[in-house]
Amino acid sequence: MIRVFASVLGVLAFAVGAAGLVSRYLPIDNEFILVVAAASPYLAIAGVIAMILFALARRWVLTILAAVLCVVMVGVQLPRFIGPENAGVPSVAVRVLSANLGLGEADPVAVVQSARNSADVVVLQEMTAGLAAAMSGAGLDATFPHRVIDPRPQAAGIGVWSRYPIVSSAPIEGYQMPMLSARIRVPDVRFDPTVLAVHLAAPLVQPLDDFTNDYERFPGTLREVAKQAGSGAVIVAGDLNATYDMRPFRRLLDEGYRDAAEQVGAGMTRSFPSTVPGQPWRRPVVGIDHVLVRSCVATSAGTVSVPGSDHRGLLTTIEIPVDPTASYPDV
Repeated sequence: MIRVFASVLGVLAFAVGAAGLVSRYLPIDNEFILVVAAASPYLAIAGVIAMILFALARRWVLTILAAVLCVVMVGVQLPRFIGPENAGVPSVAVRVLSANLGLGEADPVAVVQSARNSADVVVLQEMTAGLAAAMSGAGLDATFPHRVIDPRPQAAGIGVWSRYPIVSSAPIEGYQMPMLSARIRVPDVRFDPTVLAVHLAAPLVQPLDDFTNDYERFPGTLREVAKQAGSGAVIVAGDLNATYDMRPFRRLLDEGYRDAAEQVGAGMTRSFPSTVPGQPWRRPVVGIDHVLVRSCVATSAGTVSVPGSDHRGLLTTIEIPVDPTASYPDV
């Protein structure tokens, strides 16, 4: 009886683990696949449980199958924990802070202090006009004198602040929420890097079709931005409302981009939901805020607190090549 009970539980656990693995490669066409794909790193434990239960039941073929499932699930996650990579050429470090401001409810003084202490370029989402004014009053404009912003009510506002001159900027049309492209002039860098500030549709808040449409359109935007950047670096920062384990997100990397957190081996960089006072049980469980890089290399990535917001911020250091077209002697 114990063998039968362990076998049944093992089959159920194996099915859960396998569903987590398979969901990573399916299109997100319903909320169930969305949730399972987001949870897939955690569902790997189900494979371990299945292996143990099959071994207790002395179902050796099933034990081997569960072991293979565990190896595969660990294998698909392992690259996110190995790094960082080396730029390999002379470069200039640029620190980028991306933060969702939680419907404009974030603490403006805390945001300004975090940016002043840690960033060269700041990309902010869900920025209202009132919060933009409050951050300016708290000294954000003094530290970051160059900006291109589009404040709007609720979740729609977005903006870029920079210590470096912004030499050109433009809105990107066709998405559920505003998107901004800004080219910045970094000292000693031959080709001006492009910063793309992004906030894609949230699938469990907005209709799933909005999320799907944004992700169907976004690879084309990334190609166009890369084309316009030429030899210059591209930094994409913002709330992409998808985890690394979702197929639509990983399709973005087919355009020659890298996820900064994966490149440096920072793991899952859980950014949502953030911990709030009085709710110690609430912890970040998914990483939906991202920085993507092209023609440059991320060397550090980690989350930071954004008091008042339901997201943690994502702080990255990115090495921008001084001249990617130059030939350098081997070091």
